[in-house]
Amino acid sequence: MRDKAPGRSVCRWSGAGVREPDICRHPSAQGEAIMPYINVSVTKTLSEEQKVELANGLGCAMEKIPGKDKHWITVDIEDGKTMYTGGVKEENMVFADVRYFSNFDYHIKKAFTIAALEVFHKVLGTAKDKAMLTITEFNNWGAMGNFKDEYYSEE
Repeated sequence: MRDKAPGRSVCRWSGAGVREPDICRHPSAQGEAIMPYINVSVTKTLSEEQKVELANGLGCAMEKIPGKDKHWITVDIEDGKTMYTGGVKEENMVFADVRYFSNFDYHIKKAFTIAALEVFHKVLGTAKDKAMLTITEFNNWGAMGNFKDEYYSEE
């Protein structure tokens, strides 16, 4: 695992539909497309505006991870799901499956997780004990007609 210092993100997201131009730029991205993927399962049925707000907020949260750029994130939102906890149907619950290329230290993943959970709270009103996520880190990733492996280079 590499020790990657947090980048300086200028991502601004208010959670209230207010966005500034070019809201999510990460200086270390340098145009390299290593797409993060987030699948979000939500019990509530969302409006299109909520889906956009959720995707934008998660994009900004993803920029807590060095080299990840809001403009390359894929957010797959599945709303209107039925979820149970201990046999009890949940009315407002969120589960996110986060996948991305490379490995990052604990403090970076924690900062991202806290930011993402805050997005669920602000956009959906989900209580902190009803929102959760998992992170899967990959050492290889295929996208844009190419394949990248963290430990192998053809150069």
